[in-house]
This record gives sequence, structure tokens and C-alpha cells, in this order.
Amino acid sequence: MRTIRSTESRAIAAKITAAMGAAFLVSAFAMAMVLRPLLSLGQLVNSLDHDMALTWEKAQRSGVSLWLWGHVAMPLLVRPAWMLPTMLGVVLTGLAAQLAWGKRR
Repeated sequence: MRTIRSTESRAIAAKITAAMGAAFLVSAFAMAMVLRPLLSLGQLVNSLDHDMALTWEKAQRSGVSLWLWGHVAMPLLVRPAWMLPTMLGVVLTGLAAQLAWGKRR
């Protein structure tokens, strides 16, 4: 059985992350075209699952730190819904570029 070398595994990982990044960017574009332009992520999640607001409230009361809620969750929830997949797509595309053209041993 042949073992996969480091450069081959980096190339495979680069292709996988590039495909995932492209999928997120395409989904962000589709969301921007289909949904209202300024629909926030919180409004989208609330329209898909009405019990999610209760779940967030329980999580906030049960011990999720105020810093995590105020500095991570809330800024994401007030942004447009298409921005989250865009951010994930950009990060994954950058990771794919780093894996493909990064420093080789």
C-alpha cells in the first residue's frame, strides 16, 4: 500500500478547502439574491425556527459569558444574513491558497 506524502496531502486539503470556500461564496451570493437585502441573520434564524430565541435566552441565562454573547454572538446576529457564508468562504479560500502555495518542506 502506498503512503500519501506531505505534498500530496497538502494538495488534497487545498482542493477540499477551495471547494468548500467556493460553495460558501456561491451560497452567499444566492442568499443575497433571494433574500431581502438587509435581512439580518437573527431575523432569518428566527423566521426558520421560532424556538431559537428561547434557546438563546436560556443559553444566556445558564452561563454563556456576557463577553461571548455581547462580542461574538450579537454582532453576527445583527449583520446581513449573507455575510456569514461570505466570511467563511473568504477564510476557506485563503486557507486553500496557503495550503497550495505555502512554504513547502
